[in-house]
Amino acid sequence: MIRIYRLIKRRWLAQAFDGEVASRHGGRWNSKGQACVYGAGSQALARLETLMHLNDGAVMRHFAMLELALDEEQVLHLPCADLPADWRGEPAPATTAWLGDQWLASNQSLALAVPSVQVAHEFNYLLNPRYPGFAGMVEGAINIYS
Repeated sequence: MIRIYRLIKRRWLAQAFDGEVASRHGGRWNSKGQACVYGAGSQALARLETLMHLNDGAVMRHFAMLELALDEEQVLHLPCADLPADWRGEPAPATTAWLGDQWLASNQSLALAVPSVQVAHEFNYLLNPRYPGFAGMVEGAINIYS
């Protein structure tokens, strides 16, 4: 069982898994227009990844932590050999968004494990909201704290 953590502002809990924010803005692993949901392999990594994008850590009190449990067979792991040389670049390079876009379009799996730029040997997880049965699979997400 793989546990995936998603830190999200409490006011957006109902939209936690729709992928629309990533679609509007794009991200390291998806281009604008591609719905994608980002999660992390631990609560600590979820907090760190969120803090990296905030100017004020005090706003964390407005967030909730969600936990989603997935079976191993629902997760595809991106091999390190398939990573582009610039995958850790800032700003996030188009090469990683292209990889994520290809995975999203393939509907090959519910989730894709990608390495964290922030913490070596830890993983973030991309969730495909267009994967068949996605809504039913994320209904089991648990709100650990608000």
